[in-house]
Amino acid sequence: MRPILAVLLFAALLAAPAQPAAAATGGTLLESRPLAVPAELAAAGATGFRIRYLSTSPRGRRIEVTGAVFLPSGTAPPGGRRVISWAHGTTGVSDRCSPSRDRELGGFGYPGYLAGFVRRGYAVAATDYEGLGTPGVHPYLIAESQARSVVDAVRAAGDLSPDVSRVWLTVGHSQGGHAAMAAGEIAAGYGRGLDFRGTVALAPVTDNRPYVDRLSRLRPVDHGYYMAILAGLSTQHPGLRLADYLGPRARREYPRVHTTCMAELTNRLTKLNLPGTEFTPATRAAAEKLRGRLGGNAVPRARSAGPMLVAQGLTDVLVSPAQTAKAARHARALGTATKLITYPGTGHYQILTSSAPDVLRWIDARLRR
Repeated sequence: MRPILAVLLFAALLAAPAQPAAAATGGTLLESRPLAVPAELAAAGATGFRIRYLSTSPRGRRIEVTGAVFLPSGTAPPGGRRVISWAHGTTGVSDRCSPSRDRELGGFGYPGYLAGFVRRGYAVAATDYEGLGTPGVHPYLIAESQARSVVDAVRAAGDLSPDVSRVWLTVGHSQGGHAAMAAGEIAAGYGRGLDFRGTVALAPVTDNRPYVDRLSRLRPVDHGYYMAILAGLSTQHPGLRLADYLGPRARREYPRVHTTCMAELTNRLTKLNLPGTEFTPATRAAAEKLRGRLGGNAVPRARSAGPMLVAQGLTDVLVSPAQTAKAARHARALGTATKLITYPGTGHYQILTSSAPDVLRWIDARLRR
């Protein structure tokens, strides 16, 4: 068979709908379609697919999640291609913000970063997370939800191609660092049947409780993130009253969190420059309730099923280096073998390139054995 014809036939087979949802279990691939890959991934020889797969919500409800899978070219090694389950940083809460629908995969240099994994022969499974591009509100920074989406993306990648192995590792940035850490904690239970090798968390969001004491002093650039946090908590706590946490002007802007992506929302709120009183909890009791709900999603929560590498830039103004160091110490106290590497002069998005050599060495040591 001619090479070009073989590639087209392979793509056509993978684009066919998978087994019916009625017979499906968590991680079952429901549908795949060829995906035009960004230039950086194309240069790395990646073939891309947009996928729709089954997962389970934290309340036990069967849900569908979308994402993307990038497969390297060439012959798979014995045992199949190891999987990097990629967890992206904050793009927004609206369905418009799902990375698999964005040619730049959410931005922030992610296509080039993922190309580094593909060049080393790894398959990449990149979840959009629950509610981004599928029915329902995205449970932003809800640990269990994001973790399950990350785990089930690995199973879906295995359904997509017989060249994909059960051996996997998760890498996440910012919001995705939170998701990756949570995924490592459920890998032994919810991820049963897969072979988990570890977690890489890049500038991870770990604990938003310190936010509560400085909500009245938030910079306008942070107002959209706070609204997204409230949107996420509302999926876990349906009784959450916005009037307890947002003033009247902020509440008028809040619906935009469900219709715009984070950059657009942030730009608007920065221009509005609403006063801090619009983001101050109405009562001390409301503040304490918010603190408790945020604490319920703080990570780490338990010992991970594998070792963990945490990378943090020391000039990061979005994720506190001190908070990340505290989370790493807590992970060690819980029994997780945790290595923290810090990078002077590195900000929140520069951590991707600054840490890449260390991250790739760490990953290779765990996946190439």
